[in-house]
Amino acid sequence: MLFLRQSLLLLLSFVFVFVWQKTPLSDYTIQALGFLIFLFLLLSARRKEFNLANVISKRDFLSIFTLNTLILLFIFSTGGLSSPLFFLLYFLGFGIAFVFEPATVFIFILGAILVFLAEALTGDIMGNFLRLGSLALISPLAFFFGREYRKGEKQVEQIEKTSQAIKKDVAGVLENEKQAIKSEDVEKLNDILEETEKLKKEPDS
Repeated sequence: MLFLRQSLLLLLSFVFVFVWQKTPLSDYTIQALGFLIFLFLLLSARRKEFNLANVISKRDFLSIFTLNTLILLFIFSTGGLSSPLFFLLYFLGFGIAFVFEPATVFIFILGAILVFLAEALTGDIMGNFLRLGSLALISPLAFFFGREYRKGEKQVEQIEKTSQAIKKDVAGVLENEKQAIKSEDVEKLNDILEETEKLKKEPDS
């Protein structure tokens, strides 16, 4: 199941960061960040595309694992909950809702809350929980936008399939029956092909 695999991937990233922070490995965070940046750039270059939604496709689990881990380590290394980079988690939540199954945003928010929970119980507890609460509040919104985006993607795919089928059928008729078809009928079939091309381009406009 795709949702389960994507959820496990996110949880694995959070577990990795949590263990990293709680062990002597945290002394090598800078080196880890350098490696993860290099890895992510390598994955991006492989796709020859720096558009986040294209770089991190639904099948490229390594990219989302790398990006999630990279951002979490950046946040921890710059102050944790008080880090000026904490806001990146809001954008990452929306990105995951768009790229993965929309419901995985709830897994992401849960993982983020759990990984910061120990820190939230120290120092400015009220301020810490306000930050985590604000992160939780974006999850329904991210889910809604992610779901609508996926619906739009499916509609575009359906239009593409339908237009390809129409083009194939019309081309077949023109090829096999061109001797028997009247010239005005040929023009009508060509008009159908033109309208099909317009239909294909409409979702992109």
